Amino acid sequence: MTQHDPFNLEAAFDVARATPAPMPEALTARIFADAVAHQPRKPIWVRLLNAIGGPAGMGGLVTATVAGFWFGVTPPADGYDPLLLVSAVEQQVDEDFTDLVGFGLTDFGWSNDEVQQDG
Repeated sequence: MTQHDPFNLEAAFDVARATPAPMPEALTARIFADAVAHQPRKPIWVRLLNAIGGPAGMGGLVTATVAGFWFGVTPPADGYDPLLLVSAVEQQVDEDFTDLVGFGLTDFGWSNDEVQQDG
């Protein structure tokens, strides 16, 4: 037995989708005002803490900061020390300058205290 449907439900849905009912402006304004009134007021430090990932993010930043400071003050023995690298460059410059002493650069007041002259 087949039942005959006098009302086409899909056609009614198509008509409803084609012409959506407009929402009144006053209702939209009241909904928005109600939503703003129910927003929680959080202090700035809570919002910043949430922005970096909460307590776990803050813990990671603190750990990285402390480790970076520690490695900067006392670098690992296997790595290079930036201060020793700079002093090695200064030592190389001093060695280059001692090679130039024989060309008479000390005659113009350019002398290196560490260089002993023959004389």
